Amino acid sequence: MLLACAAGAAAAATTVRSPAELGVAVSAQLACAGVYVSGRPAARVLRDDVRALAPFMRKVVFTVDDRAHAVTATAPDGGSRTSLFRAGVGCTLLTGSHEAADLLAQTQGLVPLPARDAARPWPLGDAPPAGAAPKVNRAALDRAVAAAFTAQRARHADTRAIIVVQHGHIVAERYAPGFDRNTRLLGWSMSKSVVATLAGILVDDGKLALDAAAPVAAWAGDDRRAITLAQLLWMRSGLAFTERYAPGGDAMDMLFASADMAAFAERSPLAAPPDTVWSYSSGTANIVSRIVRDATGGSLATMTNFARERLFGPAGMTSFVMAADESGTPVGSSYMYATARDWARLGLLYLNGGRAGDRRIVSQRWVDFARSAGGATTSSPYGAHFWLNTGEDGHGAKRFLADLPVDTYCAVGHNFQYVAIIPSRDAVIVRLGWTPEGKSFDVNRHFAHILAALEPAR
Repeated sequence: MLLACAAGAAAAATTVRSPAELGVAVSAQLACAGVYVSGRPAARVLRDDVRALAPFMRKVVFTVDDRAHAVTATAPDGGSRTSLFRAGVGCTLLTGSHEAADLLAQTQGLVPLPARDAARPWPLGDAPPAGAAPKVNRAALDRAVAAAFTAQRARHADTRAIIVVQHGHIVAERYAPGFDRNTRLLGWSMSKSVVATLAGILVDDGKLALDAAAPVAAWAGDDRRAITLAQLLWMRSGLAFTERYAPGGDAMDMLFASADMAAFAERSPLAAPPDTVWSYSSGTANIVSRIVRDATGGSLATMTNFARERLFGPAGMTSFVMAADESGTPVGSSYMYATARDWARLGLLYLNGGRAGDRRIVSQRWVDFARSAGGATTSSPYGAHFWLNTGEDGHGAKRFLADLPVDTYCAVGHNFQYVAIIPSRDAVIVRLGWTPEGKSFDVNRHFAHILAALEPAR
């Protein structure tokens, strides 16, 4: 009954019209995942996630329906919205366009993620790897990691996890109270780097081509048919998409009022010729996710199985959950959850040239593409769904992490989620947290202090 009522209330929603409506939609999605994906107590999710994130969410309350595996959020003047949990694919915000039974049917045929053998050496397992650990400055490293947790907002956790890896060894790992190495944490836009990695596997397989027209049927009859997959990955498609996180912005209507997020983004007209303008776009990432889904069998189950069999399982990243929209496409822009160790494994995959242990997951050619600016100019701060630290001139001038090496590149998500890959120091630094709106986390300062405590470059 809960699902039917909530879905009916949202059936006419095609846009997010007010902060209250936005707060209810965001809250339903975050609360559902906090309870059912991260496995955290509902009261803590309400206090530390929902009400802590932004002012417009402080009046939200939610109801957890354990029988339906759903959470409904309500607020004055915001109505109500429900998010439905589906085992293996996380939580889906309902718009009223699909029956719950049809959504549950999308998960039929899922292949379970293999259990990771914890006794295997890191990173494929959790045991210490062979070889001598790096000679870090232990006291300085511990201080630097602790500092990332002590700059906290009263009552609410900010940093939730830090992991530092050098020369293949975990040299620092710390969690805020209530979180541990088994807690799945939201990557927000770090999800873009994961969906790009799946696209890279398909490029290596010859099933997708970077320089060919992107396989988007909706563009066949107009100038958008010239957009390539590479241009989508570089965020140089020319599509008009407003990455504005407020009512009326394309990103908000796509994430919180659309049953088919890729189709929403595909309807964007051209604002500029392809490859002439760089413009960050979560819509682009969801178009890429749909392309990956179609190339791996055309369904939520087939794409999820592909990710598990070709990326997550072989790389030891066995906690990953890719939440999907109602159309059955994983939300490649925003909604992937994994443990901090698995986010670090993603960074190590790239640090190690596309290998996990003795198995190649993606080619060195793909890794080089992902970490390089492309297109008609090389002034972009962006590779293939990874942020670059090469600066305005491509050689380090005015780089966004001014005290980190020029060769640093990162998966980056909202609320200062970071997987920083630093080849010149053979290191990966992961930070996951919940920095509220209007607050900040000084990634450059904290990561620079951590890096200074590591073993010097060899």
